[in-house]
Amino acid sequence: MDSSTVRRRVVAGFAWEGVSKAIVQTASWVSTLFVARLLAPTDYGLMATAGVFIGFLLFVTEMGLSQGLIQSKTTDARQEDGIFYLSLLVGALSYAALYAGAPAVAGFYRMPLLTDLLRVAGATLLLASLTTVPLAIALRRLDFRYRSLVQMAAGLASMLTVVTMALHDLGVWSLVGGTVAHHLVLALGYLPVLRRVPKLQFAWRETAAILNFGLQVTGNRFLNALWSRADVFIIARVLGERLLGFYAMAYQLSSMPLDKVGSIFNQVLFPSVARLQEHAEETRRLFLDMHRVLLLIGFPVLTGLALTAADAVHVLLTEKWSPIVPLLQGLCLVNMLRLSGMVLPPVLYARGRPGLMTLYNLGMLLLLPVAIFVGMEYGVVGAVYAWIAAYPLMYVVLLAFSLRELGLPLGRFLASTLPALAATALMAAAVAAVQQRAPDAPLLRLMLAIATGALVYGSMLLVLYRGKLRNLRSEIRRLKQGRRLPKQAPDAAPATVAAEPDRGGSPS
Repeated sequence: MDSSTVRRRVVAGFAWEGVSKAIVQTASWVSTLFVARLLAPTDYGLMATAGVFIGFLLFVTEMGLSQGLIQSKTTDARQEDGIFYLSLLVGALSYAALYAGAPAVAGFYRMPLLTDLLRVAGATLLLASLTTVPLAIALRRLDFRYRSLVQMAAGLASMLTVVTMALHDLGVWSLVGGTVAHHLVLALGYLPVLRRVPKLQFAWRETAAILNFGLQVTGNRFLNALWSRADVFIIARVLGERLLGFYAMAYQLSSMPLDKVGSIFNQVLFPSVARLQEHAEETRRLFLDMHRVLLLIGFPVLTGLALTAADAVHVLLTEKWSPIVPLLQGLCLVNMLRLSGMVLPPVLYARGRPGLMTLYNLGMLLLLPVAIFVGMEYGVVGAVYAWIAAYPLMYVVLLAFSLRELGLPLGRFLASTLPALAATALMAAAVAAVQQRAPDAPLLRLMLAIATGALVYGSMLLVLYRGKLRNLRSEIRRLKQGRRLPKQAPDAAPATVAAEPDRGGSPS
């Protein structure tokens, strides 16, 4: 696939992903805030604990097979059919293991209801196994339009299910129902991509490379899950489900820019970089452009959320959630750096370097859980301190790996962060000044802060990008017309390419 085709599909991908995420993001914020007023913190604590175990088994079920299929230069029906049934078999075995082990997990955490929660929510393992191959087929084609529509339908179905069940006083089962509905719609949406009933056949020789790459990806995702969700493991055991519920809500709110905005860039960047491996400078430009735009979108959201946390929680979630304010502020701070880090793993995987991600994940696994254990001396806020202390150290390592792989100077990378940093700093100063002078009325102060932040930040963007905005229309028109970009000398990149499926953006 030539670079001009990839660029056209990147533009189209951002358009479709952006529209679908905007719709789902808006509905998600509204439904999250609404449901949080109906449910108790313990409900979120129980679901967070169940979600960790199901998340681990989802990695096992998928086995990186979607990534392996997309990494392969060519695939055939025999390979796809064999992988389809292999994924289905592993999903069934994973669910059986979860069903049998649920009482032991509930006993360890002293949460009796966890047994039933795990057994019901575990149905997502079977549903997820059905999407492995059709999702890979869609991403091999860079068909972001189809993927966006399916994701949007799944997100809206999940939110409607959660809200409906919460209104009927079903408590934590509302969250379980939303999770199952999400995966059900994904399965129903992706299966038609196959356009056939898979035959029970398996090509071992042709599939060996796919399986080998997939297992490397699975190992890395498993390591990533161990360190990234060590906070839930430890808080659930040491502090119980109520304090975990506060932490889970703060984590969910602070992670929305990562999940809803960062995932767009993650999912588009991975297959796009993979298809541009023979165009080194084009790859670097694409990476820097996406990193710059990601920060321009995410930094003001996280900064604004941190500045207005006290008023926002009081107005939108009620006082029962007031303990999450310092947690939310601290997590927003560390998530500004995590947002930048989201575009680094796709580069390494797309360039065929999963070993570097293994080193990074092992480093985080050694650092973060230890830091969290130490932080428990300070209660639940100690987990936030642990993130702030540990993540920046390994971010530097991951950044070094990625820049070296791209052949990109550090100064050029840092320059891509300056517009977002400058505009966000000015916005933060303006919002803080307004908050100091605003009346002591949380709703009014919150509205003034939001209006001020939007006005100042929007004005800064117009100043910084006035010329580029004028050229945007002609650039999109050029890409639509399919004019080819000048050919570049091939880079010494690996011969294979990779892309990541729906679950989790790029492999971690």
